[in-house]
Amino acid sequence: MTKATRGRYTPEFKATMHDFVDTYRLKAATTEDFKAMVEKHMSPQMDLDGNHRMDWFFNQYVYGMDLPTYHFESQLTKDGDATTVHFKLSQSGVPASFKMLVPVYLELTDGKIIRLGLIPMVGDYTFEKNLQLPKSLSPIKRVMINYNYDVLAIEN
Repeated sequence: MTKATRGRYTPEFKATMHDFVDTYRLKAATTEDFKAMVEKHMSPQMDLDGNHRMDWFFNQYVYGMDLPTYHFESQLTKDGDATTVHFKLSQSGVPASFKMLVPVYLELTDGKIIRLGLIPMVGDYTFEKNLQLPKSLSPIKRVMINYNYDVLAIEN
């Protein structure tokens, strides 16, 4: 699990942006130059097509006009020290080829936010899962998606 704070960027994103600025300082840069820089810094998890390219993302959000709608439901169940979360995430309003990694977060009662993981979604799709959570120092208040506005989407 990694800690996330609303409005902050990950170290990986910052490294990508610093490299882009340093490489193209006082030079013209194209969208393809930026895409190449993102591909240089992309994590294995971002490689949804398995080809070390970000075509899937740029085709959807830079060159395309599709906007996914997400519906998220969750329920926490406590059994002694163990906590289980049942969640259901639906992606709709997009073509069958639309791909996205949707981040899932835990909000603890002490106010901390922890990114639980990423759910790969393709097309109009519903993902449902029960997951036993590791014991945390603070009880879990709620489970949510897209806390950092990581995904350009409509949430309902």
